[in-house]
Amino acid sequence: MIKSPLTVCVALLFLPAGLPGQEKYPAGIVHGPKAGFNIAAPDGWVVDTESGKHQDLPCVLYPKDSSWTDAKTVMYAKVASPQWEGVNAFVQWAIQGMKEKRGMPKEKIASGKTKDGHDYFVNEYPATKNYSQWERVGYVQLPQGVAYIVLTSRNQASYQRDSGVLEKVLKTLVYVEPKSEVASGQEYAHRYRQLVDQHAEREIEPLLTEWREKVPDDPDAWINSANYYFNQRQMRIEMREPKPGDITMTDKRTGKVGTIVHEVDKPGMKRAVELLQEATTKFPDHLDIWCGLAFFYQDSGDFENELSTLKKMVAYARGHPTQLKWLKGEPLGQPADKFIPDKLHEYGSYYEQKENAEDDKRWFQISTVATDQYPNDPQGFKDAAGYWADIGEWQKARESFEKAHQLDPKSVVALIGLGQISAEMKDFVSARKYYEAALKLEPNGQYAQNAKEALRKLKKK
Repeated sequence: MIKSPLTVCVALLFLPAGLPGQEKYPAGIVHGPKAGFNIAAPDGWVVDTESGKHQDLPCVLYPKDSSWTDAKTVMYAKVASPQWEGVNAFVQWAIQGMKEKRGMPKEKIASGKTKDGHDYFVNEYPATKNYSQWERVGYVQLPQGVAYIVLTSRNQASYQRDSGVLEKVLKTLVYVEPKSEVASGQEYAHRYRQLVDQHAEREIEPLLTEWREKVPDDPDAWINSANYYFNQRQMRIEMREPKPGDITMTDKRTGKVGTIVHEVDKPGMKRAVELLQEATTKFPDHLDIWCGLAFFYQDSGDFENELSTLKKMVAYARGHPTQLKWLKGEPLGQPADKFIPDKLHEYGSYYEQKENAEDDKRWFQISTVATDQYPNDPQGFKDAAGYWADIGEWQKARESFEKAHQLDPKSVVALIGLGQISAEMKDFVSARKYYEAALKLEPNGQYAQNAKEALRKLKKK
């Protein structure tokens, strides 16, 4: 189910010390940035604030005679990520994220009110051939936030026996005021922008350190700190002929074109990298942080660590596809298995544009990550085909373009590529077929003129 790292659960110790550990926690508070709630364990159940932490589940419940790891049925309680303030939008997003694996749930099989009068409803997720757990989820609309409690059973018999416990927990729920971490984080962000505008360099670094210490769950504290150190690099302009992929600047007075070169401030870059490395551990669902770290490595010429970072990002994303975030904690805006291959393509394109053999190999290495991990997305195969074509491996290029075409029959890029490769391999019949198919799809598109010119040349063959 959906998991968010932005919640903290604090146990309420109502019973005297000396009792077994699990019996110390009949109730707990779940805190999120904008909302929080208190729940109580029903008879025969306990709240445990330790066992689920390594799974980013700070507040879990299970029967007294069991444990978190061996119970046939367990529950966990969370607050949705702060971008979700409305329960209906959050639930629809969750359903879409789980649809491929879980199918569609039975919606609103039960409803009622929490102890303090907030509305709740329950959705049911029966087991499927792709997911063996039987689950139901209770959703509660809170002021500026959404609470949800998941009940999950290992088999249908356990589910039928225990599923009613979920509503017992929901009926104990009471809203509590959120912690002020988000507000204080915004205050630090505002002060940081002021200091930057004032060029108050001596005050910026202490402020960033304090921000990270006082608001440790604010990703922006790490992002702004890393960017600050990264931007300590010095820039100079070399008046030389630009190479492919160089950033250029034109002298308005002379009209001469120069190449922008960044002199890496090694201590600053090292600190920037360290901060984003910490951030990927604290906020692994923020893909913008992973991508930022990869960019830092790219900018400093450390391809080995750039590639390693991209691979780690992909590994995490494949294991947690429904909770991923982008800038400012916003959802990705498209499925992860589309979003991430496109990002890999962007990193690969940086090397492809340099147009030299060594960087072409790096381009291919990144495209291989995409084809290995996202074999149902065509972009990685297009990139791989481009690499094989660049080094004259026509058969391999053709196979990669054919795979891309199979995955996306309406890709004009793949059709044009197949036309070019077929012509190189003297398969003129196939070349004509692919060019004509490309023109049929986009008679006036970006590649239409190239296709028409290629067909004119093929008439002479």
